Amino acid sequence: MKRTIIILTVVLIGFGSCNNKQKKAEAEANQDVINSTVIKIGQKVPDFEYVSLNNDTFNINDLKGKVVFMNFFATSCPICIKELPFVEKDIWATYRDNENFELIVFGREHVAEEMIAFKEKNNYTFNIVPDPGRKIYSLFAEKYIPRNIVLNREGKIIYQATGFDDEEFIKLKETIATELTK
Repeated sequence: MKRTIIILTVVLIGFGSCNNKQKKAEAEANQDVINSTVIKIGQKVPDFEYVSLNNDTFNINDLKGKVVFMNFFATSCPICIKELPFVEKDIWATYRDNENFELIVFGREHVAEEMIAFKEKNNYTFNIVPDPGRKIYSLFAEKYIPRNIVLNREGKIIYQATGFDDEEFIKLKETIATELTK
């Protein structure tokens, strides 16, 4: 019995040590995301222009008065690829006819031809904008995708997150829904 208690104690200490290492690694990763993020909630969106797949040029400030959801992704990112069907189904399908909403999905490090083929292959109906040199992405962050950002009607950043999980996606949807009711 005493031996069993000793073994269990050693095992539990080992698990605790592993758990502490995992928590430390997660904390360091979260800090790296924060350190690599160029923008902050509450600030005005950086000024930039983007070119649609139809070769139309837009300025982000032209969207003032609308709630804007921006997603940055890459086709080489498995988490991004997992997230985009939810963006299509749960956000775009819900708000695409709302004149007060705009969704822009930026293909980080992709050219127009790649984005056209990707959009057709996946039957996406939302706007995809190529960002081949990370020109737009670099205004928001140095690394980590998928990256989601929501702007209020005044063009201020009210939400930002990296990665994709159910809990954070619910927060994203709630942020958009709440802002559209204001």
